[in-house]
Amino acid sequence: MAWKCPQCGFVHENDATRRCEACGHTRAGTLALVSEATTKRLSVGVDTAIGKHLLQTFAGDDHVYAAEPQFLLARDLVHGGWSIAPAPGAKNPTFLNGAALGDAPAPLPEGAVITIGPTRLRLRVENEL
Repeated sequence: MAWKCPQCGFVHENDATRRCEACGHTRAGTLALVSEATTKRLSVGVDTAIGKHLLQTFAGDDHVYAAEPQFLLARDLVHGGWSIAPAPGAKNPTFLNGAALGDAPAPLPEGAVITIGPTRLRLRVENEL
């Protein structure tokens, strides 16, 4: 399936291509968070603050450990893909693949696991185009 670059209008025949051949614009695609407890998923296509109220809709009982908001998801329009950053004021720390998030946004690769604390609310990351 083809995609049209929103920046310059160039049409790409290969839908898997993330970078525009004409202008270099990088598309981030859609990100899905999949709860390991419920197998339900949340798909996002725009920068999104994730917190307790959103998590309770798909992530199971461990949503009670989350703040409002708990972490921030943002599209990385320079490199493509997504990043994650902790939300200011979250009581419990957010972990990415077992390591606490620092102050700066971190890349969010396919297959990564997001947790609150080292073990609660396990969310697997899937990238969708």
